[in-house]
Amino acid sequence: MTVVLARVDDRLIHGQVTVGWCQQLHPDRILLADNAVAADAWQARVYASSVPPHITATICSVAEAVNLLCSGPADERILLLTGSVSAMADLVRMGAPVTHVNLGGLHIAPGRREVLPFVYLDELEAQSLARLLASGVSITAQQVPGGREFVVDEALVREFLEP
Repeated sequence: MTVVLARVDDRLIHGQVTVGWCQQLHPDRILLADNAVAADAWQARVYASSVPPHITATICSVAEAVNLLCSGPADERILLLTGSVSAMADLVRMGAPVTHVNLGGLHIAPGRREVLPFVYLDELEAQSLARLLASGVSITAQQVPGGREFVVDEALVREFLEP
């Protein structure tokens, strides 16, 4: 399996993913790695139903996603989604073949502070970004294809953690 985009977006599967990113990247499968959604059959069906019919939707736990990514067909193009930075960091820690992460919408919520115009983080999420960077994963933030791309580096994360 080839990961054409590994994206963290707290809205999970929505229009920017199914229209914007899928039209640009032409994935064969959207792989949503989310423990809570995978455990809720109704939520899983709702998210899967929003995926275009020519794209396979797989909704599973983080651990199951690692297994799929490591054992699936080499020629399959995957758009990998998680709803949190910590879930993406767990995927990488467990051996998922992810070398670049795109931060999409991580919206304002209690305990979160603005890092970039559409990225709000709490301290645990910033620590997860630091772990990803330390493991050699490059990180950018970009809402939509063709939109402004921001580099997320150790200095930005350090600035957040040590204001």
